[in-house]
Amino acid sequence: MLSPIIGKRRKHKSFNYKPRYYDPEKDERKKKMQRIRIQSNVRRGQGRSVLLIAALLFIIFYIFINL
Repeated sequence: MLSPIIGKRRKHKSFNYKPRYYDPEKDERKKKMQRIRIQSNVRRGQGRSVLLIAALLFIIFYIFINL
């Protein structure tokens, strides 16, 4: 009887909890794709570095001949 006279009753605290689902197959696919991307980036990087070195050597040789 005294609770409405003293004050309002507080509501319970609600949380925005979203349950998670772990899919081991999806996790494995994701890891495999990351490994493939890393390997392909390494391969691309090696090819670019060779072309970059060849271009720099050509430019240095060209400047050396013209001076």
